[in-house]
Amino acid sequence: MAIAPVEKILIALHKSEEQRFLKCLQSLGVLHISHKQTVTPQNTQISLKETVDELYSVIEYLAEFQKKRNALISEKTPLTRREFETQGTNYKLLETLNEIKTYYTKIQQLEQKLKAIDSEVKFLKPWIKLKYDLSQLYGLKHLETIIGTFHSETDFKETINKISRYPVYYEIINQEKNDYYTIILIPKELFSTVYPLLDKIEIVNLRKYQGTISEIIVQNQKLCNHITNEIDEYYKKLQIISNELPKFKVIYDYYNNLLALEEIKNSLVITKEVIFIEGWIKSKDKSKLKSLTDEFNSVVFTNLPVTENDQIPVALENHKIFKPFEIILDLYTMPQPYEIDPTPLLAPFFTIFFALCLTDAGYGILLTVLSILLLKKLNVSNKFLNLLAICGGITIIAGMLTGSWFGDIFDKIGIDFLVRIKNSLTAFDPIKNPLPFFYLSLAIGFIHLNYGIIIEIYDLLRQKSLVNAFIEQLPWLILINSIVGISLVSKHLPPGIRLTLILLSIGAISIIVVFTRRNKEFILNQIFWCGLLLGLLIWASTRLNMYYPSFLAIIKLTGKILIVFSLFSLLVLAIFDKQTKSIKGWLKVLVFVTTIILFICTVKFHLHPIIFILLSIIVLALDVKNRRLIKNFIWGLYNLYNGTGFLGIILSYIRLMALGMVTAGIAMAINTIAWMIIKIPVIGILLALIVLAIGHLYNFLINILGAFVHSLRLNYVEFFPRFFTGGGEKFVPFREETKYVTIIEGGKL
Repeated sequence: MAIAPVEKILIALHKSEEQRFLKCLQSLGVLHISHKQTVTPQNTQISLKETVDELYSVIEYLAEFQKKRNALISEKTPLTRREFETQGTNYKLLETLNEIKTYYTKIQQLEQKLKAIDSEVKFLKPWIKLKYDLSQLYGLKHLETIIGTFHSETDFKETINKISRYPVYYEIINQEKNDYYTIILIPKELFSTVYPLLDKIEIVNLRKYQGTISEIIVQNQKLCNHITNEIDEYYKKLQIISNELPKFKVIYDYYNNLLALEEIKNSLVITKEVIFIEGWIKSKDKSKLKSLTDEFNSVVFTNLPVTENDQIPVALENHKIFKPFEIILDLYTMPQPYEIDPTPLLAPFFTIFFALCLTDAGYGILLTVLSILLLKKLNVSNKFLNLLAICGGITIIAGMLTGSWFGDIFDKIGIDFLVRIKNSLTAFDPIKNPLPFFYLSLAIGFIHLNYGIIIEIYDLLRQKSLVNAFIEQLPWLILINSIVGISLVSKHLPPGIRLTLILLSIGAISIIVVFTRRNKEFILNQIFWCGLLLGLLIWASTRLNMYYPSFLAIIKLTGKILIVFSLFSLLVLAIFDKQTKSIKGWLKVLVFVTTIILFICTVKFHLHPIIFILLSIIVLALDVKNRRLIKNFIWGLYNLYNGTGFLGIILSYIRLMALGMVTAGIAMAINTIAWMIIKIPVIGILLALIVLAIGHLYNFLINILGAFVHSLRLNYVEFFPRFFTGGGEKFVPFREETKYVTIIEGGKL
């Protein structure tokens, strides 16, 4: 419905005009290039890729210095093409990048030093009470110094008991919980004897230090301060450079497009002098391409025939109001070129599903306002934000009808005129009476199911597949609606309409059972079998008192006529089919005569038709075609049984009610908690406001996610399988892609 027609073209140009033409083609952005070769990247391409990656890393790094000044989402910078080209080519890129890398490397090295010093200080702090100069302590002429930690009181006492028999000196420097920081001095002549007794101590080697521990810590702290100041200096320089961030963003977009250009160049078909570009273009854009090629001396293009092996790209073209809903296909898959674009078809139901899942006017207002503000901030079209804005607007209506405004906040506040306005707009309160919401969800599910089947019938008719439309899909549409009509409203309708619904459902069942699997060779047999089954079902329904007495005689006669005529026709087909060799000629005559006699007796003597039916089915089974059709009818019965799945599909829409009531329920719970807290003296109001803000923000965000996901599910799982295959290739023209810049063409965005 909204898939733009595309044409396959081939462009040829001389190598001398390659760079300029490709750059203009990229700016024009109308050609989807196909049949690209996979080749090894050239040095230029590799170099550009490294530069682009480096630029992106630098932008992300410098953005940390601008966070306080940046909003949640940064808007794109509008530039004319001339400004874009000038800033992209004139800025001293390599020099600045090297400067940033130098500062970054220095900062990393200094921070590593800080971490090392910090670790050393933490290591030394438990020994800060050790007042001796470490160089002197380890340099004693007659004593060996052991410094270490006992990790339990038991270990400490056991070791001291062992060494106390010797003339050794020990001192507890510090104690933290069960750790004993100890210094032990041992005469050198006894060291070999005493040392083995120190198996419980964790020895700490402080030989590399000079001075006292407190002096060493002070020195390290001074060094840390010096390094911190040095790091701050580098950060200040980076802070100054970060003011150039907008230029870096422009350069990133410029070089990223240069990279795309090089990738395309490296993948085209090239001869000694000529370059060939094969691709697809929208029919409406051919004139733009023609205008471009006319500006070059050696560039020409021609149409190519579309072959069966071509993967035709799909270009969606929708009205502005439906454009945001294309994101639903972006998340799923593109349609095939021959399919309907489901975007405008799913749009109304998606918004209704979303609104019913969220079902709060306050949240709808908040969602709409936030989406519009972000759109203005970005200053560009954003499908997702536009989609949320539309869904938010419909949610306001849904919330008004269900009386939910941030839950029951109006009732809690108690302002009469707000309560009166809310009540006047409320159609039903799902918390007090959920049944209307339940019925509404089922009704929407039923309508959406029929909507999908109708679209499938239309799609089949559009593809001129009349048999599939009228035999496979239309019977289900008739059967589902007839059953619902008979079950729910037929008692309130005139007798003729009830009769019509019953006959329509019986006819649909007959077609589904007989024609689920069709066979061209036996098509006449299937037609008459369908008539036979229809007659049997009509006759059986007369025995169940399904009709008003005034119609009963006519219906009975109709059923009998269908039975007799269908059986008679099937027997005639069996007897006069020259290819059938399942019975002898004399047996065919016998069957034929028997059937005529049964037919005459039934009509003349008013015999019960069941006698004729049973005998005729037996003789019909003698025909090989009829026997071969039996398995088709079994599949038809199985397909009819699978129709119960439609009930499951409709019931799955109850999730609309469930999610809508969850949103309202949580909102009301948040309000109740806040009004309980508000009674706390002094700080009650402040705490209540915090609970309301945090609670409603959480409920708002989590239920937006739920509404979006479940609306997607109802479309992807329940709607799309009716008519949508997908798997198409998206039409992606070779064009300029910008992340940070909006290029103004001719004074317009």
